[in-house]
Amino acid sequence: MAINPNVIYTVAKKEFMDNVRNKWIVAMTVIFVILTIASSVMAGGGEMGEMDVTVGALLSIATILVPIIAIMLGYATISGEAESGALFVVLSYPVKRVEVLFGKFLGLAAVICLSVLLGFGSAGLIIGATTENTQWVGYLTFILLTMLVGLVYLSLSICCSSLLKRRVTSLAAGILVFFWAMIVGMIYFGLLYTTGGSPEAFITGDMSEIPEWFWTDPFLSPGDGYQTASMLAFGLTEIFGIEFDLPEWLNMGTIVLSQLLWLFIPFILAYYFFERRDI
Repeated sequence: MAINPNVIYTVAKKEFMDNVRNKWIVAMTVIFVILTIASSVMAGGGEMGEMDVTVGALLSIATILVPIIAIMLGYATISGEAESGALFVVLSYPVKRVEVLFGKFLGLAAVICLSVLLGFGSAGLIIGATTENTQWVGYLTFILLTMLVGLVYLSLSICCSSLLKRRVTSLAAGILVFFWAMIVGMIYFGLLYTTGGSPEAFITGDMSEIPEWFWTDPFLSPGDGYQTASMLAFGLTEIFGIEFDLPEWLNMGTIVLSQLLWLFIPFILAYYFFERRDI
């Protein structure tokens, strides 16, 4: 099955330009800049904080904001246009569904990546110009990880949109996926407590009481994986004075691999559902 790159480019360009005209990129960029600067000032006690403490303060907000933006961009990609009839018009042309799906994903992915790069990048330049010991490698890694988690949730959202018939149910499914990723950590803590583990170990810092299975949480939650990888990007293994002795198998490489699986598997499923969808 030959795929026409020109069709993919045309669809991607349309998705990207639609979001440019709707000011999505400008709005997201401004939000990212403001949040980063505010987090830096808060972490620095009224002055610009270093990049590692800035990212530490920013992570909890970014873990919520970036996935929500990705879900809002992707939830109506297929179901919404099918409901309005626009998708029927597009598919009446000599284009393949896989080309339309790729084009829509790449166009929306460009919106997310450009907004993250401009927002966090420009804020990083401001922080770097006003502080010492700038950790550019760690900060650039954080930006790439933020792009990646945004694409993960975009893929999950498009998968829901390809499977479900109506945009409202697609949005509900995207929100459900988001909340699942947010509560995985709490579920793990509950399992730790019910299996005789000691959650107090996180207060005392005695990580020897934490079983190995507990550290699989970052692989089951894209958000938790994003937070853990962002900490590792700066070599941070300490939170609120508590040192975390992570297993050797929980590292940047394994977390990024799991994030890529979260990206590609839903997209493959989206293609499967879209190919079999009655428009």
